[in-house]
Amino acid sequence: MTSTFDPKAYTQELRENWNAAAPHYKRLSADFFPPIAKAFVDFCALKPGQSVLDVACGPGTATVLAKSAVGPKGKVVGVDLSVEMLKLAGERLGAVDLREMDAEEMDFPDASFDAVICQLGLMLFARPEAALSEMIRVVKPGGKVSCLVQGAKDKMVFTSLIMSTMIRHAPDLKAPGAPNLYAFGGEGRLEWALKTCELKGVRTERLSGTFGFASPEAYWETMASGAGRTGMMLKSLPAAVRSAIKQDVLKTAENYLIKDRMEIPYEVVMASGSKA
Repeated sequence: MTSTFDPKAYTQELRENWNAAAPHYKRLSADFFPPIAKAFVDFCALKPGQSVLDVACGPGTATVLAKSAVGPKGKVVGVDLSVEMLKLAGERLGAVDLREMDAEEMDFPDASFDAVICQLGLMLFARPEAALSEMIRVVKPGGKVSCLVQGAKDKMVFTSLIMSTMIRHAPDLKAPGAPNLYAFGGEGRLEWALKTCELKGVRTERLSGTFGFASPEAYWETMASGAGRTGMMLKSLPAAVRSAIKQDVLKTAENYLIKDRMEIPYEVVMASGSKA
């Protein structure tokens, strides 16, 4: 890991991380994210016949629902940094237009889409403000831009349990200026970001619940192998540090055991606004 933040290097690293994690993330997303994706696409209020861009579409969890929402007369395009993620999305979606593309520099003309959606991507981008600007550029006047991000750190235990433990053991993993998973999770933060980009009529909604795991060990294996950048950060550390992190995570995870099963809290935030 670098000690100072380089957006271009970070984006390339992110691409490599997600390419490597794609097979594992496919299982993670299938096991946990469909209800969130359904709530998000419902929140986006897509209409039959619309053209929709799904930014950072990953394996197509929200894309497939967007395709259903716009119907046979509509059109959905998915973009992602990771070609391996796009392969997974292609297996799931068939003839949908999928393209390898950086959200911060999208190769679409202005006002190309009726709506733009982005599930669990904005907080990962090297320059989220640039990505938001691009989303707004490619949506038509009156069209909506909608984003879903991770919620407050203390409520998004699903990721913060392992991330906080990693940073405590290896503080150099967190380069100054690097993206923060919870940057938009605080009260009003995502709404403020969309309003700052001059989107109108911004509305927000929070979703919370728990994800179930058979054991602390199952939680560790899921997050260490399938959570994209998390796994690569762990692999960059000496074996002794990784072992110490794992033991701390397993111990903390025991606090979420209910009988013989773990229930890990999550929170996500959705916001949507219209282009003037």
